[in-house]
Amino acid sequence: MSGKRSRTAWAATLLTAVVSAAGALTGTTAQALDGDAAATGASSFTAKIDIGDGTRACTGTLINNQWMITAASCFADDPAQATSLPAGAPKLKSTATIGRTDLTTTTGEVRDITQLIPRTDRDLVLAKLSAPVYGLSFLHPATAAPVTGEALKGAGYGRTKDTWVPDTLHTAAFTTGAVETTALAIDGTPVCKGDTGAPVFRERNGRPELAAIATNSWQGGCLGTDETRTGAVASRVDDIRAWITENTASTLNTWNLQMVTETSTGLYHGMRNSNGDWTGFADVEKVAGSVTDVAYAADAAIKGKNYIFAVGGDSHLYMAARRATGGWDAFKDMNATLGAKTGLTRVAVTSTGPGLALVGLAGGKVYHATMDADETWSKWADASAKLGALANATQLTVSQTTGGNTNVGIVAGGKAYHGQRHEDGTWSAWGNVTQFAPGIGTVNGMAFAGIGEELQVVLTSTTGLNEHGIRDAEGHWSDFASLGTKLGSDTAVSVDAAAVSGEFQAAIVTTDGKIKHTLRHANGKWDAPEQVGGIPGTPATVALTGSAG
Repeated sequence: MSGKRSRTAWAATLLTAVVSAAGALTGTTAQALDGDAAATGASSFTAKIDIGDGTRACTGTLINNQWMITAASCFADDPAQATSLPAGAPKLKSTATIGRTDLTTTTGEVRDITQLIPRTDRDLVLAKLSAPVYGLSFLHPATAAPVTGEALKGAGYGRTKDTWVPDTLHTAAFTTGAVETTALAIDGTPVCKGDTGAPVFRERNGRPELAAIATNSWQGGCLGTDETRTGAVASRVDDIRAWITENTASTLNTWNLQMVTETSTGLYHGMRNSNGDWTGFADVEKVAGSVTDVAYAADAAIKGKNYIFAVGGDSHLYMAARRATGGWDAFKDMNATLGAKTGLTRVAVTSTGPGLALVGLAGGKVYHATMDADETWSKWADASAKLGALANATQLTVSQTTGGNTNVGIVAGGKAYHGQRHEDGTWSAWGNVTQFAPGIGTVNGMAFAGIGEELQVVLTSTTGLNEHGIRDAEGHWSDFASLGTKLGSDTAVSVDAAAVSGEFQAAIVTTDGKIKHTLRHANGKWDAPEQVGGIPGTPATVALTGSAG
């Protein structure tokens, strides 16, 4: 880039090694990253932005189904005055091509950009797409700033050392320099014309997170310049997570996905907001009291109150609750209330609307109990007497569907079974679900989520073949389909699912202790799988529920 920029306080310290975007944005392109060509399908969160039918070209980053983040200078009449960009529709017709590593292909999605929400303290803007995109990965904002000397990565579509307008996405490697209040310096791969707004990210435990957005550079090593300096400036995003969430969260959906996981260091709770971003994970036992040697946990919500059940090392069942206001009711021993069940190893719970339905696995038998609206519980009842006895039972799941039917699932002898408790209290016996997934092999996990009259199901196997199927209101099962491109092909040691605002969400814990999540929208389209970050310790189990607020 050429020319000096002095519109913010950080410019005086950081731009001793770079120049401003003002000179670079003359002509028909902005700036880009000159690195290696990206592998097909890699960094599918990256977008090629066209402004004014070729007047400018930039790069953006998908942060949820309908919002990107990029540089405000891409849309400003005078890029040197990026912080003065007005909110609203772009002045020039602007489109984003997202998830298309090779621009000569038709993969990915193309959307118009309909709304801009700029920052006033840095070269940064949120850009809304005309319609949601599906099947592409998001890049969530980092929770902490990079430190000097830290290795970072980047991706962009712009000019390289030998190509004026490349057709492929290129990757970059950077080292962090000075870190200021709103920006940071980066150096390494040349940042060239064609890619203002490129994502600068890092990987933590195999999961990428967005650290900053590239804005200005020297352009050393780029085609058409004799400059040798490769330093650049990027606008930070880690310190404005709340602003991003506030402006990109759905106004039509205030529901969250709540997750509980038992890890090598304790029991933790976190949430996925309606904009797709995850909160931090908090230590449940610090706020609700400790449970000795938690063996398993489950949760379900009623009117925003999330009830968490934990099986202790003593086979007692404990219950705590996270109130809608965020406070907690402490764990209490439920054995006196429900009756003791020696050898209790698994529990699953679901909302029935006004109350809860709880199932437990003890001594090879399935037990059932209910809580009504005033939190009065029934005693454990032997459901196996109604459903039938199954040997070698290992896993358990439960979910409610419209009409008051409680669907119970069990994995026994490497096969999956479904039974049902009807609204009148009668039961339907076990049916073999595995017959509808003939290629799955040995089943080691099953999870239910009721969405209206449908029961949606995930099956996992010992070979890593994970599948999804649906049982309709008449009791007919669809053939199960592979979740290889939707949840990955990792072997799962734990699985759960939940209905959240009419959408099906599922998560697994892999054998190497990572939690992977996916979402099926009401229109049947899936999001790309993502690894959930920020969880202390190594996860062993996962439990999901949806709640308002």
